[in-house]
Amino acid sequence: MPDGLKLLNSNDRHPHWSEKARRTAAIRGDVATVARSQRIPPLLWAHVVYFVHPGPRTTHFDPGNWSPTVKAAVDGLVDAGVLPDDNATRLRGPDPRPGERCDQAGGRVVLVLTELRATTDSEESNTA
Repeated sequence: MPDGLKLLNSNDRHPHWSEKARRTAAIRGDVATVARSQRIPPLLWAHVVYFVHPGPRTTHFDPGNWSPTVKAAVDGLVDAGVLPDDNATRLRGPDPRPGERCDQAGGRVVLVLTELRATTDSEESNTA
């Protein structure tokens, strides 16, 4: 994800709906732009893991709290044509992971996409 984006966090203290919508649209649009510029090829089915790199002032954090940021980012990947959809038939995850501390105020989120091969329903049930 581009540096400098104001991230969304589940613990944000009731931001005004218009501010939340503006930040969501910015994340979605910026991720779509980056995906297009990097010419990420279309994936039929993928696994998304995201790493939350806490900022310098963060002491304790829960990587799952950045799920609103990642939801907007995955929507941007759909907008860019990287993923056909973000439902369970096309996407596994997104799964949160803690990352290393970074110098960016507010932290940073990094998405890792892994293309998955198509499976049959019986194969999928065997891996659960």
